[in-house]
Amino acid sequence: MATTNSEEQIRRRDTFVNLAEELQIQRSVVHGAKMAENLFRFENGRDLVGIGHEAERAIYYETASKSLVAVRFDKHGVYSGERELLQRELDDPTAWVEAYDGGLVWLHSRYK
Repeated sequence: MATTNSEEQIRRRDTFVNLAEELQIQRSVVHGAKMAENLFRFENGRDLVGIGHEAERAIYYETASKSLVAVRFDKHGVYSGERELLQRELDDPTAWVEAYDGGLVWLHSRYK
């Protein structure tokens, strides 16, 4: 069964809302939607995988380098200069997610 554009838009909106709500809870701030927007905007060339256990770092899979990185973020944006390499030469982050999922406060629906 093919996914329609409408279904994809609903799925994206639901993922965004879910992330924004989790950030509201974890960070005790009123800027959850702004932070979620910044996190998804940073996806260019990378996929958002999840949010680290203290909700201060986002985990991204960088498709070109096949690397998994943690990047600090807040309501002002994502700090790409402050990234930590978690694993390189990773064809698919699913195995990493399965091993470290307990250390994430939020996991993107594509990895569930």
